Amino acid sequence: MTNTTSFTLRYFPVAARAETCKALLFFIGAEWVLEAPEWPREKGAQRVGKLPVLIEHSASETDEPFVLGDSRAIEEYLATKYSLYYQPGDAQLMARQRELRAHMHDIYELSAMIIHAPELARPFFTSKYLALARCVVDTHERVLKENGSNGHYFGNSTTYLDIAALAGLLTFRKTFAHLVPELLVPLDKTNAPEINNAVEILSKDPAFASYISALETCSNAE
Repeated sequence: MTNTTSFTLRYFPVAARAETCKALLFFIGAEWVLEAPEWPREKGAQRVGKLPVLIEHSASETDEPFVLGDSRAIEEYLATKYSLYYQPGDAQLMARQRELRAHMHDIYELSAMIIHAPELARPFFTSKYLALARCVVDTHERVLKENGSNGHYFGNSTTYLDIAALAGLLTFRKTFAHLVPELLVPLDKTNAPEINNAVEILSKDPAFASYISALETCSNAE
């Protein structure tokens, strides 16, 4: 894709909340850099005091940079700007895509709570995670199967939802393989064959080669 703007993505040098943002930037072929602010000294300089933050630099020197905070807001902005939603004119399909992305986000939030929770609280959060993950996986497996098991949630080309699934599962494998392996069970090939098939197909797309390479060298979130 041809882009007339460049981006700076501010985030920590770890594989965590910004992975789908990174995967989107790689997929669209954007000119972009990852910038790691000094934390917490530069926290107050960030939009709403948290990361990630996306800064879009216009090709025109007279235009002010566009600054956007929050990972989901960044994802949805990039997906809209670069036409990565399936049939964006259909309100119900748009709602369905956002719902499915929200499922992935919910799983991530619970998994992060488990990693950072006190030892005594981990069984409680793990139980909640496993119950939610089973429901989410069942729903996503059905959607992928209904679309012909072709590696895409909707249609025959890569959309924002596909990219989020790829980044999400690869990040889970990298993070939880050594931290909390049991959290991967609902997402393994036995329990989630359609999701794993989709990620395997997408991983072979040259558009994701740079993203996958960057993820492999990225530090784990701990």
